[in-house]
Formats: sequence, C-alpha cells, structure tokens
Amino acid sequence: MYRLKAIFALMLVVVFALTACGSPAAPATPTPNSADPAPVTPTSWAEQYLFVDRTVDELYELALQEGRVVWYSISSRSANIAESFMAQYPGIIVEVYDLRNNEMIERFGREYAAGIRNVDLLHLKDQDGTMWFEFVQTGMVHNYFPADIVATIDQMYMNYAMPIYIELNQWFYNTEVFPDGPPITSWWDVTRPEWHGRVMLRDPLGDIDYLAQLTTIVKHSDEMAADYERVFGQPITLHTESPTAGHEFIRRLVANNPILTTSSVEIITAVGTPGQANPPIGLASSSGLRRREERGYTLDIVNITPATGIPNLNVIYIADEAPNPNAARLLLRWIMGEADGQGEGFQPFNTLGGWPVRSNTAPVEGSMPLSDLTLWEHDVEFIYHNIHDVADFWLSLQ
Repeated sequence: MYRLKAIFALMLVVVFALTACGSPAAPATPTPNSADPAPVTPTSWAEQYLFVDRTVDELYELALQEGRVVWYSISSRSANIAESFMAQYPGIIVEVYDLRNNEMIERFGREYAAGIRNVDLLHLKDQDGTMWFEFVQTGMVHNYFPADIVATIDQMYMNYAMPIYIELNQWFYNTEVFPDGPPITSWWDVTRPEWHGRVMLRDPLGDIDYLAQLTTIVKHSDEMAADYERVFGQPITLHTESPTAGHEFIRRLVANNPILTTSSVEIITAVGTPGQANPPIGLASSSGLRRREERGYTLDIVNITPATGIPNLNVIYIADEAPNPNAARLLLRWIMGEADGQGEGFQPFNTLGGWPVRSNTAPVEGSMPLSDLTLWEHDVEFIYHNIHDVADFWLSLQ
C-alpha cells in the first residue's frame, strides 16, 4: 500500500498526483457504503471503449483486429486460462505475466506514470483499499461489469471491484493428532499458554491480507470482547497499551510468541504433515486444503468464532487506455466463465479452498459452503484509513 511505504520496505510504490476520474459500472455503478470517496465518473476513453454494449461475436471481431491482450495476474493458473482462451478465440495471443500482488501494483504504477500503456487486464487482490483509493479513484484502472455476468453476483462483493472468486485465511489443525475435532474454537484460544510458540502465521508486516484481517478484528472489537467473555467466563480486562479488545487480542497473540513466516505453504506443511506428536496450528490461505489430497496431509479447517475473517476477493480491472480493450473485455468474460457461469475459462480458479462469486457456478465438491461460515464485511474504507495504526501497534509490541 502506498501510504505504508515508510513502514514496509517491501511495499514501496509511487504515489501519483492525478486529477480525479474513473469508471462507472455497466449497467450501474456499485459504490461503497459511505460518501467518502465520491463516486467517480468515466473518462472519455472508458466511455468509448468499455461501456459500449457489444455482443461476444462483436467483441471477437474487434479483438481480432487488435490481435493480442496483455494480462498481469497473481495466479500461476492464469497460464492455463490463457491457453484455453486462445483455443476458443484463435487469432488472439494472450501474453500473461505471473506477478506478486505488491510487485504488480508497483510495476503498473511506474509504467502508467511513465506514459507506458502496455497491460490490458490486472488480476490481483485489494485487501487494504490501495487499488480503490489510489488507482480506481484516480482513473488509472477501470471496473468493467458485463451486465449478464454481474446479474449473477451478490452486490455485497461488488462495492469496489469486479470479483472473480473468494479465498479466505483460515485456521488449520492436524486431524491425526486431534481426531475428535479442532483444538481451538475461538480466536482467543490461540492466546492460551498451551499454544505458546506453537501458532504459525504469515508476518503481517509483509502480508497485507493478514494486516487487513487484524484491522478488521480491531473494527469488530465489541464482538471480540463478547467472545472473550464467552470463552473465559468473565469480561475482558484491557492492558494499558490496548485501546480496544481487538488491540488486546493482537497484544496477547504477539506475547504468545507466534512463529512468523512468509509462506502459507510452509504453514500448511508444518501443520498437516502426518506422523507428528506436537504439531502447531496455523492461519493460512484456504487454498492450502488442496494439499490434503495432493500430499496426503492430515489437516482440516476450524470454523472459528466470532468470525472466520473477511473474504479475500480476487478481483480484475481493465487498465486505463488499455491498448487492446476489446480483447480485454473478451478475456475478462472468459475468465468469469461466460454468461452461464459454466465456461472453461473459470475452471482453473474453481478449486478446493476457493469459492465462486457467481450464483450459477457451483464450488467444487468437498468445499464447505460459505453459508456455514461467519464472515465479516470486507470494509475497504475502514481498512484503508486504519491499517497504518494497526501496523504501528504491531510494531510497538516487537
């Protein structure tokens, strides 16, 4: 995130001073739930190239004249999607670049500021609101919502971007050691003495997803306080350093000496490898469930209180002044599974540990229904305006 670059050397990006412009939705503009910031209006480029209705056949005809489309993606699975798209739409070459989230933000920002218009589509996450406040609101990228596709998506997922699918950060435990069920049921359980030095998570100072999660916990401090009383049978007592129950949770978590890493794979491996006597528990990406079948790991997820967390939405934007806007629109539709939600383009993203956002696309067999999980709203505005304070608080505890 741009505003935290003084704290996170790995997150250095450039802040651009541009006049406010942006994109509406088609046919309607989903906007955040508050008046800050004001809804943006389309640029003339977006009005000309993105929000003129076209059939799929018309888009293909125009895309053939462009001949290519450039896609920045945070997923290695995008290569498979590119191959299936080129098979479906011969004559259009997809150039796909697999980039880390922060790397993509920095790279695109530098290119745009230098006047380079190379990329057409950007697939990433916006857990901290950087894309919404600093790219959408300044008109550097546009939200493009095909009417027949967004009609199948819950409005709650469309306040800030075009969603592709949902992942979560979830607590995992070893089912071989704990065959009767999870050894924890509440976020507060990971602060108990028996888990001292046996809790694994990615370092929040290097992982926006985690820091956004902690910021959301602070937002829901009243629920955290109520859950503490349910777990321990008495009201919570806050340390003088903790202004809220959310801050107190963070303080106790840090005091319990968690094992910090940079990789969900490392966490899943440490938790789920069979044959252990005293494995840790770990907070990791829900996609780690795939390794249960792939590697024979003995692990499962915890349906934790007061809430699992916030949805980690994978979202997609079209770059402002994209050189291949028609091919970009066509590829976006392919990625989303086309109008009926059954298209081949979405299949690589529909895996265990991920959930489609569309009502006409079923999750893969074995996925826990999202309705069985309590999720907090992904409040981009709250996170954007408070995440630096939570980062400072975490740092103060080291």
